[in-house]
Amino acid sequence: MTQVNNVNVVVETPAVQDRLAFLDGLRGWAALMVVLSHLLVFFVSGSSTTYAGWYWAFPTDGNLAVFIFFVLSGFALSIGYIQTHRLSLLTALCARRYLRLAIPILFASLFAYLLLAARLFYNIDAGKVTGNNWLTNFYGFAPDLLESMKFGLYGVFVTSDVTRSYNPILWTMPVELFGSFIVFAVCALFLHLKKRLFFIAAILVYFFLTKNIYYFSFMTGMCIALCYHHRDKVVFQKLRFAVPLLLAGAVYYSTVSLRGRGLPVPQIMRSDFLSILAASAMVFAAAFHGPFRRFLENPLSRYLGSISFPIYLTHFIVICTFSSGMMLYLRGTEQGYTEGNVQFNVAASLLVCFGVAHVFRHVESFAIFVARKFSAYMQK
Repeated sequence: MTQVNNVNVVVETPAVQDRLAFLDGLRGWAALMVVLSHLLVFFVSGSSTTYAGWYWAFPTDGNLAVFIFFVLSGFALSIGYIQTHRLSLLTALCARRYLRLAIPILFASLFAYLLLAARLFYNIDAGKVTGNNWLTNFYGFAPDLLESMKFGLYGVFVTSDVTRSYNPILWTMPVELFGSFIVFAVCALFLHLKKRLFFIAAILVYFFLTKNIYYFSFMTGMCIALCYHHRDKVVFQKLRFAVPLLLAGAVYYSTVSLRGRGLPVPQIMRSDFLSILAASAMVFAAAFHGPFRRFLENPLSRYLGSISFPIYLTHFIVICTFSSGMMLYLRGTEQGYTEGNVQFNVAASLLVCFGVAHVFRHVESFAIFVARKFSAYMQK
């Protein structure tokens, strides 16, 4: 969660940006998986069986999407230094990283505060009516402007109490921030050494043995970035035929380890380590498989990439306000909350999620501008 996280933060030259557009596209599709997970699996749970089929397992695998975010961040935050060995690039990224994340989060927190103050959160009432206990866990506190600002500026990076959170899904942000600085430190300390692979392997082993799985994801992303930098070597040329199998294997794992019970195949036990392997396989395939990379670089994928962080920040607020309110309204109609009305609510909610995220892109652009100005000032 991943982006949480835009490739534009990492890349400094137009040429490199063009080559790395596939990272942004993959991040966009991963963000959509998170949205579908919360909307179709958790929110609709108990009201409809439409999305219970095995074929919905991969598109709604929010857990896998979060690991994709982390692997992508490891790749995106290190590739610039790997390609240029410019230490100034790392210092610029270090200076801007906090602001790049905190400014959009602050605006999202203020957005949630305003809606909460206006009593437009209906998730608790909707959860009680439908028996959805997941919905009743959030936004049960009184709005406080100062607390919402504190949450956006630093609370989101240090607390995990979802019952007091202005955006409960942002539990990924501490991992994203601290994982970023781990990547910067490893780049600065080890990537210029001849035995860098030894040190990277030692760090991977340390994170694995200490069960720091999330930071392990960042390191795997850095390893894929190193492979991508040396993609013209013979070993990677020979491996290209096997890359589609990695992509297929990641989708297969996601399907049969979640809701693939309708398939006549053995179930795979879900684990964080296997999810990291699946996420890494998808990022590796995006870098080395031409057709998949071109798909991630098409206009639709690029657009999803441009709203990946905005939609990640705002979709949960939409679900707890608009979607929950629409559910209560439709239940009160003569027809009631029928299957057709459930599908109408899902479609309308997706439209609102995309609309809010599209507008929120301006906030992200402002954050990027401020972060870059600040890093340029600090480097002087």
